[in-house]
Amino acid sequence: MSRPMIKTVRTTKIFERNLKKLKKKHYDTSRLTQAVSLITHGDQEALIRKYKWHMLKGDKAGINEIHLDSNWLLLYKIIDDDVVTLLLLATGPHDLL
Repeated sequence: MSRPMIKTVRTTKIFERNLKKLKKKHYDTSRLTQAVSLITHGDQEALIRKYKWHMLKGDKAGINEIHLDSNWLLLYKIIDDDVVTLLLLATGPHDLL
């Protein structure tokens, strides 16, 4: 059974702060836009192949992680309530997250 398509995208304050810092450092945020599009359309194979998608373990269990670049990560959750929501948690280099 496939997951219903994501209807809304939300961000956390941490994600917004992280993104602002990345923009100041001239990161190519179009990579982030492309990845979010793949996530919202449920293209799991492309996420695995292109962005090394995986689920985190331990105290971060249930959180998804993709690599937008060798040292640029995106952490997110998919909340499957009344409306399926993509929650962007944080983004940035390994040492920041």
